Amino acid sequence: MSTPIVEVRDIWKRFGAVTALAGASLAIYPGEILVILGENGAGKTSLVSVIAGLYHPDRGDILVDGRPVRFGSPRDALRYGIALVHQHPELMHNMTVRDNIVLARPRRRRWVPLLAPADDVERLADDLGIHVALTTRVADLPVALQQRVEIGAVLYRHARLIILDEPTTFLTPQETDTLFRMLEGLAQRGMTIVLITHKLSEALRLAHRLAVMRNGQVISVVPRAEARDDVLIQQLMGGAAPEAVPAAPAASLPDGARAEPVTVLQVDEVTTRQEGSAVALSRLQFTVAAGEIVGVAGVAGNGQTELIEAVVGVRPIERGRVVVHGRDVTQASPAERLRAGLVLVPQDRLRDGIVPALRLWENLVLGLHRDVFSPWRLRPQVGRQLAKDMIREFAIRAPHPDVPVSYLSGGNIQKVVLARSALAVRRRPRPVLIAANPARGLDVRATAQVHAYLRSVAQQGGGVLLLSEDLDELMALCTRILVLYRGSIAGVFTGPPYDRYQLGAAMLGQHVASVGQAGTEA
Repeated sequence: MSTPIVEVRDIWKRFGAVTALAGASLAIYPGEILVILGENGAGKTSLVSVIAGLYHPDRGDILVDGRPVRFGSPRDALRYGIALVHQHPELMHNMTVRDNIVLARPRRRRWVPLLAPADDVERLADDLGIHVALTTRVADLPVALQQRVEIGAVLYRHARLIILDEPTTFLTPQETDTLFRMLEGLAQRGMTIVLITHKLSEALRLAHRLAVMRNGQVISVVPRAEARDDVLIQQLMGGAAPEAVPAAPAASLPDGARAEPVTVLQVDEVTTRQEGSAVALSRLQFTVAAGEIVGVAGVAGNGQTELIEAVVGVRPIERGRVVVHGRDVTQASPAERLRAGLVLVPQDRLRDGIVPALRLWENLVLGLHRDVFSPWRLRPQVGRQLAKDMIREFAIRAPHPDVPVSYLSGGNIQKVVLARSALAVRRRPRPVLIAANPARGLDVRATAQVHAYLRSVAQQGGGVLLLSEDLDELMALCTRILVLYRGSIAGVFTGPPYDRYQLGAAMLGQHVASVGQAGTEA
């Protein structure tokens, strides 16, 4: 076998009280596609961040082409041809495609203008399937093209090892297929690809080799031909695989309500104004019944954020109304809507879900003080005990309830947000749970637990509005899926079964005949 392009040996890394890497070792070979799998907190992102120069290890060695190196920054790693492409494209959105590709090019003199042979940039863009004018602003491109522009930028810097962190999160099935064909083409030309994903189907489809991480170590590396999904799941979790998740909710409506479903949420002709970069909603109309999970699909940026904000009351509604349990709450404050029965799992856990400087238990009771502390008086011992219970129930990897929540991995922060929503749900007689990407960044076990939680809300008489960029999640959980495109409902589909490519076509704005119940067509 050839010399590894990169090898890490016995890497250790701690963040405060949390050990992220505990002696991780891994070799990456030229021209391969290596997929790294692992539960939340297993150390995947920490390991690739060390390889890409974002983190400096506390102990251990990094070798490039067989020679030891030390990276002080991502720029140092890029000098050796190693680049990390983040889940959210990190580009200059007010600049053009061409400028973003050549912007990071090293310059030997401070005042040398950003010039590059046009043929070189055009050829690179064409190779990556960036079939738009190079003068187009990046802000005007869909996420899939922004991702390719970022890959083009690191290739222009002569990267030979590209690390991608959950690259398909915001892509349609068609866009995922295109991305994978591009990555396979790059590997065939000698490029090395490292991919982090939680989706076993993607890993088994694309990888040449699969590395499994657990507890900060690489415990297994297997060729794709020898990989089995059941064995991989056991290795990921250190035990038996989780029980299979049914294809649809066990009960579409609670007992006694089957003949006449009780509507718990009604969005009636809701229209909002165009404000800044926000998408204007146009005459959105749908209902959520007790016992029902209704899905909302769409490429990121097509009105999902605006829909959530309109329903919970932080975005003004120009026309239409929002009704919760028969009560018109269109003019009600967010606090009044929450008291009426709405419970929210926000789509941005870091911006909207936590206060990073606060401790875990303090984040867990945010907004629930009147429910948790009775009489209304903050009692830390009650909060800490509640946190211990929820840490155990939601398998949150944290050393103790007083750890600052910012020390946790992204997946474990998501579990804290979900645990808080569960506390709110249990304190409402018939909750309306609005869950935005609730399993984003979660591993197989945690995703199965989230899905079981969503089903339990519906089965106990609540309603769930599930907004997700993961079509597999929507197709597994929902009896109806609405597709948002540029602020309007582009299609309504009833299932299962669903045709993922029909859903993908609607997400791209292509005309697709909706398959739905009477009165639900777009």
